[in-house]
Amino acid sequence: MAEGNPSSSPHRGRIQDARGRKVTQIDPVTMRLLRQHDVIPAETLRKLAEEIGVGWPWLVRVTFFVMLVFLIVLLLAIVTRLVRSVFLGSPQFGAFTEALLYLVPPLAGLFSIWFVSARVRFKRIRNIILKHLRCPHCGYDLRMLPTDPADGATVCPECGCAWRLGQAETAGDRGDG
Repeated sequence: MAEGNPSSSPHRGRIQDARGRKVTQIDPVTMRLLRQHDVIPAETLRKLAEEIGVGWPWLVRVTFFVMLVFLIVLLLAIVTRLVRSVFLGSPQFGAFTEALLYLVPPLAGLFSIWFVSARVRFKRIRNIILKHLRCPHCGYDLRMLPTDPADGATVCPECGCAWRLGQAETAGDRGDG
């Protein structure tokens, strides 16, 4: 992306390049939906978007749903307890504090699930983009570019990010990020 801001709408998450520099990552699914074919050709963008897919993996969705149901049941129990303490007895400050303590673990669990799944998805998207020999930061075509003999990384001439192209293919095949 020669023009435009790297943190504009088709860019998502922060990732690290091969030299440890934190950069924003493009999102091919969003770019395809917005028909932004100025950086990556339409056919390549279609292939990237199909391989990445949309949504969370089923295990994350099920876990998130179970945690959400648990949180709703817990909220109903807390509201019931607070209403009872107000109408059937004197309001107690301890009941409210206790209710907040019951809410913290489920909310922390939901946030953790969201955070970890986002990190895994960003790494997966980066590996898929690199497998198609595109720069995950700007979308530049990395084919036929030399690798730096010092660290084995290919430097994108458009944005200056360094990527190890061979490792992305093997990491994507293993299924880890």
